[in-house]
Amino acid sequence: MDKPTDDQLGTALKQQLALLQKKERHLTIINNFATSLLRQNTIEEIVWSITTNVIAKLGFIDCVVYLLDEKRQVLVQKAAHGLKNPEAHEIINRLEIPLGRGIVGHVARSGKSIIVPDTSKDHRYIFDDALRYSEMAVPISLEGKVIGVIDSEHPDKDFFTTDDLYLLETVAAMSANRIIHAQTQEKLHQYRIKLEELVDSRTSRLRRLVLDLRRSNNDLEQYAHAASHDLKEPIRTIASFLSLIKRRKEQLSEEEAEEYINFAIDGARRMEQLLNGLLVYAKIGDHNQEIKAVDLNQTLQSVTQNLSVIISETQCTVSYPKLPVVDGFESLLVQFFQNLLANAIKFRRCNHPPSISLSFAKIGDMYHFKMQDNGIGIEPQYIASIFKLFSRLNKKEEYEGNGLGLSLCQRIIEKHGGEISVASKGLGYGSTFSFSLPTAQ
Repeated sequence: MDKPTDDQLGTALKQQLALLQKKERHLTIINNFATSLLRQNTIEEIVWSITTNVIAKLGFIDCVVYLLDEKRQVLVQKAAHGLKNPEAHEIINRLEIPLGRGIVGHVARSGKSIIVPDTSKDHRYIFDDALRYSEMAVPISLEGKVIGVIDSEHPDKDFFTTDDLYLLETVAAMSANRIIHAQTQEKLHQYRIKLEELVDSRTSRLRRLVLDLRRSNNDLEQYAHAASHDLKEPIRTIASFLSLIKRRKEQLSEEEAEEYINFAIDGARRMEQLLNGLLVYAKIGDHNQEIKAVDLNQTLQSVTQNLSVIISETQCTVSYPKLPVVDGFESLLVQFFQNLLANAIKFRRCNHPPSISLSFAKIGDMYHFKMQDNGIGIEPQYIASIFKLFSRLNKKEEYEGNGLGLSLCQRIIEKHGGEISVASKGLGYGSTFSFSLPTAQ
């Protein structure tokens, strides 16, 4: 047998050395990738680490990492190297491949790696961004469960070797555990968020129920007060004058009898007003209208039109800037602004045409409004009780009413999740009502 020549030995040694250098380079890449994996916590970080810390270092022209969307049974491109990845973590024309379709879908279904030396002879090949004749696809799996595929292509035929396949299988095996761990963490995170939202929602609902219960208890107390005091007064008036008519029917003149009957009728009307007011107040809490975006400019236009007669008679001026859109119950907001404006006009100073101005500022997810007037004002000791049911601070005949207007205003604002308050320096200094409403979502 002929001995190998020096040239043949030199060539063999060079090949052996090149093979050892290639393996050393592969080991270095694997070692660096293993180190980088320890720093990756999210799915995105892990899949992009495959393309940047392995594929790019190997010098492959093209590679795409697919992950399986179990719900839809499709493989989705999550990271890329090559033409599909022009910069950073961007993928052009992100492709989705149904499980079982194409070479990638076949590998995902079978769970077995594959090298296709000539894609032009394989009917499963799916054209993506460019035609390439070699393809190598490796499943990312753990304990037999496929969660993705690493797919690499090259324009030359017979480009990929078994060494390349082994290397990619090693990378896939190393990545699988980290990806599943990251997927589990993300699912736990999403579950925790949903759980927190559910707890917050139920806590908020419980808090609203507690507030509603407190408000209902408070309303019941005020209703009891109304029944025992405010409603009794007109009933006593009716009973008193009807009793006078009965006792003195023989002695009463026609004019006196008519006067007593008119007093009784007035008492009945006052009682009807109180009952109607209570009914309106009670119904606000059960308002079944849907919340929607309400343009307050249109609301104020409707209100000033409704009050146009009294505004004209009193020479009242109402000024406001372009108002925002809020989330609310349209009819209740009309009622609120109408009550507030009518209240300001009613309690005007003699020989002073009423002047009302509205301003607002956005703070967080709420609009905070201020409505100022130049009316008679409020004495400090009455500020705390002004929103109570049947609270009438000024009982002079020219200021007739049932004491429900501001209570209705408070209830409407609270139904919108806002607050209302009033400030005044005292009699003769006007009043400023402050209230808040939610911004439109």
